[in-house]
Amino acid sequence: MTLASYLKNKILLLVLNGVSLFCLCLYLLVIGNSTLTVGLIALFWLTTLVIWLTINYQQRKKYFAGILSTLEQLEKPYLIQEFMGQSWQLEDQLHQQILRQSNKAVIEKIQGLEEEQKEYREFIEGWIHEVKLPITGMHLAAYPLDHPTKRKFELYLTEMDDLVEKALFYARSEQVYKDYALKETDLRHVVLQVVGKNKYLLIQNQMTVEPLIESVFVQTDEKWVVFILGQWLINAVKYKKEGPGTLVFAVEEAEHSVRLSLTDNGIGIPADELGRVFDKGFTGTNGRQREKTTGIGLYLCKKLCKKLELGLEIASKQDEYTTVTLVFPKNTYLSKL
Repeated sequence: MTLASYLKNKILLLVLNGVSLFCLCLYLLVIGNSTLTVGLIALFWLTTLVIWLTINYQQRKKYFAGILSTLEQLEKPYLIQEFMGQSWQLEDQLHQQILRQSNKAVIEKIQGLEEEQKEYREFIEGWIHEVKLPITGMHLAAYPLDHPTKRKFELYLTEMDDLVEKALFYARSEQVYKDYALKETDLRHVVLQVVGKNKYLLIQNQMTVEPLIESVFVQTDEKWVVFILGQWLINAVKYKKEGPGTLVFAVEEAEHSVRLSLTDNGIGIPADELGRVFDKGFTGTNGRQREKTTGIGLYLCKKLCKKLELGLEIASKQDEYTTVTLVFPKNTYLSKL
């Protein structure tokens, strides 16, 4: 609150005092008081008014500055009324009463929405687990088929399984902590899992994979990392060039982190779109030229990495390559256990 805005708010009070003082001075002069006497009365009036305005301005400024400071620190700003403190002014008390009633309605609405979301999320998770059973059954049914037919079935089932898992992980992404088991994880084993899970997709698209040669251990949740890497791999296959392609996994260890990267020799990403690839629903120029593109995969990867406190980076050159990197922070304490 600035002094100018405060005085503007008090303009009616200032006008009223000015008119009253003018009328008083005029009356005192008419009834025969000396100019000196009238001047002293006017000076006393104005001095009292200035002192009152100064003190009131400082009090109001401090009051609102405290509220704004508290508001910035609150995780839920709509609860500011609970932290505003008591005020002797009736206007402030009425404002707090209005906020209290408004916040009550907002909180009740939020609680209702959270309960609806919880029920919907539980339904989706249950439905997905039910869907996984027939998918597993179809995998078993496809096993004795001749090789070309089996490969087609497995390819479709792999795509279906990816879509189902994407829905499951999306439903759980808001509460990662409830399904997160931090333990020592071998990144080489994780990469081999991802490659094995998508082997029919890789074979169908003539993709050569260079996995990690040596084991590298980090503290993380294996299941979530497998899902994130799987999304990278599927994207790399989806945006490959015509003919055979190559996927290269690599690990770089630094003092405070371990960097796991996947590089492809695909069509790359335009430079002006690189900063938006993690945005929800963004498909870009390449995505619009292909079917079955939702713009959810990389958005979900970014969201999960943020929840898991992992770094996620991407670099690309159009028509040459794309490299996506997952950064695992090293935990000195855990590594000594």
